[in-house]
Amino acid sequence: MLATLVVRNEIVRVASTLNHHRALGVAAFLVVDNGSSDGTREYLAAQPDVCLWSTDRSFGESNFGTEWRNAILDAHAAGRWVLYVDADELFIYPGFETRPLPVFCRFLDGAGARIVFAVMLDMYSDKPLAETAHPPGGSLIETCPFFDRRPYSMTAFERFPGMQIRGGVRQRLLRERLGREGPLVSKTPLVRWSDGVRFADAHYVTMAPVADVTGALLHFKFLSDFHAKAEAEAARGEHWNNASEYRAYLALMQTGLTTLMSDVSARYEDSAQLVRMNLMRTSEGWERAPLS
Repeated sequence: MLATLVVRNEIVRVASTLNHHRALGVAAFLVVDNGSSDGTREYLAAQPDVCLWSTDRSFGESNFGTEWRNAILDAHAAGRWVLYVDADELFIYPGFETRPLPVFCRFLDGAGARIVFAVMLDMYSDKPLAETAHPPGGSLIETCPFFDRRPYSMTAFERFPGMQIRGGVRQRLLRERLGREGPLVSKTPLVRWSDGVRFADAHYVTMAPVADVTGALLHFKFLSDFHAKAEAEAARGEHWNNASEYRAYLALMQTGLTTLMSDVSARYEDSAQLVRMNLMRTSEGWERAPLS
């Protein structure tokens, strides 16, 4: 079981992210460091289960790191299940607390699935952003245990897997305060790599059988470094549309935003909670599958 990441200046989160996925059963991490200057590259180089590549080339010109990941996976991941995650994302699925990821992947193989679709849930704390400090290596869920329970909208889309989701706290705040749409919160983070499989980007892949069971990516953008990271990425301009999303975050901060909490905030409990909320989907087959 492999995971692939592209990182830049993620020393606050990266240890926690690796620890979470190690606990799921990820055996090795294929990581590209894109010019980190905060100790991220040095930390990763010291990890025995990390294969590290470093580049200072343009993130935007690489299709936001996707070309780097595809090339590495072609060389090292043929025939294997691969997680495509970012340093601020934790992948979960129904029953992950007791059923490791290799067990889930064996079930997917038996079901003939090759791709797992997932919703991305923006997580946040009940403290002001500047006070939401995270101890490196600690639990990101304990630092930011809240998410928006509604509304989420799923619409059909021409690119595979043919659907996209919007919603969550970024959609809520950007609509309320700036009158604009939030980013997509749907991704395809788990794929069995084989000839012809390609990530088009984090949201879309080439066509392959999609699992009935869906997952979630718990997304931890809203830590105490949020404002500084938004400033840095807006200035760098390497993200989609010349980092327009990061410029929107800066505009959001200028509206006097002090808390992300609202009457739609819910505290994260476990994967079963997300299934009950219809934010993840399980299946009878997966519920009956062996625990190991």
